[in-house]
Amino acid sequence: MSMRGSQKRYDLTQSPFYKLNSRSKLARLLGVTLPELRQLEIGEDLYREFDLPKKTGGTRHVENPKPKLKEAQARMATILGRIMPPDFLYCPVKGRCYVSNAAQHIGNRVVRCIDIKKFFPSTPAHRVAWTFKTLFGCPSDIAGLLTKISTYQGHLPTGSPLSPILAYFAFYELWNSVSAYCSEKGYTLTIYVDDITISGPRVPLRDMWQIQKMIHGTGLRYHKEKSYFDTPAEITGVIVRSTGLKAPNRQLKKLHAAKRVLPSMVGEDAVTMQAQVSGLRGQISQINRVNLTLVGDTV
Repeated sequence: MSMRGSQKRYDLTQSPFYKLNSRSKLARLLGVTLPELRQLEIGEDLYREFDLPKKTGGTRHVENPKPKLKEAQARMATILGRIMPPDFLYCPVKGRCYVSNAAQHIGNRVVRCIDIKKFFPSTPAHRVAWTFKTLFGCPSDIAGLLTKISTYQGHLPTGSPLSPILAYFAFYELWNSVSAYCSEKGYTLTIYVDDITISGPRVPLRDMWQIQKMIHGTGLRYHKEKSYFDTPAEITGVIVRSTGLKAPNRQLKKLHAAKRVLPSMVGEDAVTMQAQVSGLRGQISQINRVNLTLVGDTV
């Protein structure tokens, strides 16, 4: 089964950030002038904070960078995204998605899932500084500048387009250690931002505890533990069965309900509901397309 992205990528040591030692080169990479780079470094009034309601209840706090900073962060994310990703990383990776993430675990009898708790707020500025200084070999002043552009109030901001890929690199050693342990044990590992899924014929709790200790050792915490044994598993919002994938029943019910009330709606309500119907159809179609790919791979 092959579902990897086709974009041409390069090794970390070939990244434009690797051993970057010039402010002028950094400004060109980010598409800003040196005075604009200085403003980004100072970081005054560059974020807007607000709360958004969650589908499951409660709210999610958003630290949203303003346009100029967000554009620079998006450029950084694009550059980091061109580095060859490991097989276990599914987001943010072009050509991979939450459906292909789930598909990797088809056929495994035991599935265990954990989430990293508040991943972006729990990724401190010093881990980001380590990323640019140690992993990418930048001098201290450039690593510090990149850290200031990337973080807000001492951590990765929740609304930045850069945070998902930079959170991965900030814990680069952790994920490589978890991957090596899973490979040694013969387990399948996938990581989708803060969702970690491990599966295999057997995945004893003692092995999960070893992985959890690795996570705790970095200062991160996990929650929302879920385990599935010889039963369909829900992974990143997709139902994984022994023979393929399926959209969750709640998604199918939501689509049915939205299609039923749509004809009675007018104006902006109709537009909003049509967008919901289109979105749900798209998600279900994506799952079906991956299922067709799986059937093709077995022919």
